[in-house]
Amino acid sequence: MDGPDSALRRLTREAGKLLRPYGFHGTEASWTQVAEGGVATIRRTRVQRTWTDGQQALGFGLELSATPTAWWEFCTWRDAARDLPPTALERATGPGLIDNHGLSAELTELWSLRVDPAHRERPALQADVDTVRADLPVRVHAYARRALRLLEPDAYLDELLADPDPQPAVLEAIVVLLAEHGPGPRLDDAVTRYRSAVAANEWDTENVIAYLRGRAVAV
Repeated sequence: MDGPDSALRRLTREAGKLLRPYGFHGTEASWTQVAEGGVATIRRTRVQRTWTDGQQALGFGLELSATPTAWWEFCTWRDAARDLPPTALERATGPGLIDNHGLSAELTELWSLRVDPAHRERPALQADVDTVRADLPVRVHAYARRALRLLEPDAYLDELLADPDPQPAVLEAIVVLLAEHGPGPRLDDAVTRYRSAVAANEWDTENVIAYLRGRAVAV
């Protein structure tokens, strides 16, 4: 019988196999797909280890990220300006602002792999393994569809624009993605709101705006 860690590795491999028909590939616990609009990534979450009455339980789930190409190009420019090494597109993550939006609690709550106290060898509780295995197809489908949907034209931007109270990080991402549409009133308004929200870091803000306005003109 598999212990909890062995069962976790087995279930992780099963998740990877289920992701392949959606175009995701990878090793260990991270799978990516480079699409026309950017890169979509599905990962197994960091494992949370807890103990109850001396028995260990492993908590884990799935997480996703969608990185529009425009955002990756912006981050590449910013990293170069800060003398940081570039990140390959297939390893890019971010903006990380809305990735799990729209997923129900049933799809985001962590699974648990407990130890079966009835066996001296302390294997993973079979009922927990069966629960994860039964949930995997539905959860993989939802996460893959969500990540790829966010890479469709303007999908990420439209969801950001729907935020009624955007914070500075959201305003920055809006400006980055709007710049791909060229100059115009929407970009001007977004730049004004972004500048007001992050005025404390004037040098970086103005350099970001200059770069994005240059991209907009080049479109």
